[in-house]
Amino acid sequence: MDLGPVELLLVVLVVAMLFGVGKLPEIGGAVGKGIREFRKASHEDDGPPAADTVKPEIPRLPAAAVCASCGAADAAGGRFCTACGSPLQPVASA
Repeated sequence: MDLGPVELLLVVLVVAMLFGVGKLPEIGGAVGKGIREFRKASHEDDGPPAADTVKPEIPRLPAAAVCASCGAADAAGGRFCTACGSPLQPVASA
């Protein structure tokens, strides 16, 4: 379905009769703004995620931690004991 110059002229005349000649620039500007916003929104999803949508990294315990269950010291700075798998408790600094 192609719109030729006669059809476009007819559409412009009908719009001019409905809204008046003075409103045509406002209508054209609103349509153009809507198309720009649509294009901008459709292209924003293509890029990498923004910094505020990336999950923050889970804070690690200090290097010196002791297992509450088995008492083993873990120097790797992990959150769980490498010997028994229980959560580690940070060692109090003096």
